Amino acid sequence: MDRRATVDVAGLIDNTPLDWFHAIVLMNTCMVMFLEGYDMQVTSYAAPAIIKAWHLTSAHFGPVFGFGLLGYFLGATILGHLGDRFGRKKVILGGSLFFGAFTFGAAFATSLTQLLILRFLAGIGIGASIPAAIALTVEYAPAHLKARIISFLFLGYTLGATLGGFIAVKLIPAFGWPAVFVVGGIAPLVLAAIGLFTLPESVQFLALLQDRPQRVQAILTRFQRGLRFSDDTRFFVAEQKHRGLPVKQLFANGRAVMTMLLWTGFASSLLAHYFLTSWLPTILAGAAVPLSYAIISGALLQGGGGIGGLLLCWLSDTKSVLFIALAFCLASPFILFIPHAGGSSLMVLCFLTGFFLVGGQIGLNSIAGTMYPTDIRATGAGWALGIGRIGSIVGPVLGGVFLSMRVPTQTLFLYTALVPVVCAASIALLWKISAAVKPAASPIPS
Repeated sequence: MDRRATVDVAGLIDNTPLDWFHAIVLMNTCMVMFLEGYDMQVTSYAAPAIIKAWHLTSAHFGPVFGFGLLGYFLGATILGHLGDRFGRKKVILGGSLFFGAFTFGAAFATSLTQLLILRFLAGIGIGASIPAAIALTVEYAPAHLKARIISFLFLGYTLGATLGGFIAVKLIPAFGWPAVFVVGGIAPLVLAAIGLFTLPESVQFLALLQDRPQRVQAILTRFQRGLRFSDDTRFFVAEQKHRGLPVKQLFANGRAVMTMLLWTGFASSLLAHYFLTSWLPTILAGAAVPLSYAIISGALLQGGGGIGGLLLCWLSDTKSVLFIALAFCLASPFILFIPHAGGSSLMVLCFLTGFFLVGGQIGLNSIAGTMYPTDIRATGAGWALGIGRIGSIVGPVLGGVFLSMRVPTQTLFLYTALVPVVCAASIALLWKISAAVKPAASPIPS
């Protein structure tokens, strides 16, 4: 097949069926997300053992959760745009090396201050690499499958957080709490070395640069067998390259209200999510639930989210994003019942809470990954994730404050159950106004 003159790279990708090349990209980015999910959750699984070993109270551990998420926030907002400037691949691999090194270092921490600093630095690496992973995955996905593929990507994150609980149950009794950080530190370093040879750069990013046609040709001929290009072929992306600070473009061309609603949805969703994922094992262990059951309850919260996320993103592709808003509403009653449950009913409630709350968050990620044009996509996803981390910082820190004040557990869960309702309202409004911004952003499926 011979293609001459000009080639719209995005159009070519949008109309190409899934094949082995997509699988390689998705396998790489899913593994990055898997390890980042493990890394973000590993502290909460190790917390009960660290609190016991260092003779701390639960309230002392709140800043460790908060500073890890603060690092994520700074990495996503301040460094998230690096994927739009230097390329997705460089930021993914660099971020993986960064968070892997500091996660490994956490295994050797001897004080709360050391652990806090190391978790903060690891969070920066995670925050920088996730927006680039989202952007790269979106830019190799066919148009009609983008939301589903993003949900699959975040399934990797959720599986990492889920399996981390089962890994912790085996490693901590046998080798002590440092073992979970050793595993979480070495694995990203190995993955970065593999990705150096197997992960392609975003061909849409390269086409926007308009100065590397040979590299674009090389990737496209790998992407679809049988493609041939003449030496004078010009590759382009049918989007305007915006000038000035990328973050300003999130508010340009009618995107301001959509951006603010998206940020509100992320912040409120992640506040509830990270209060539960950070404190649930510790609260349950403090309520005389066996440590292994407390950790597995946290893992089931994440596992339910993975399954829920897949279903919700399929529905958002084929029906309406309002299903995601409905999921957050349904999460509230299950959160309310958690402190009143025990045994198998506790496990079921944690799974269902994750199905709707964490699953809804995965669906929200699919919106962030498709709402913005190519040259500000990593910036848009980065800022949505970063602003969301304000909620994820506030949730664990407030949890520590409330626990130190001896607020009743039932009251804590009542406050938490109200937060997803705010998220649901934001998403419903976002869906309602999205059709008015079609020229500036991809409309949300309706």
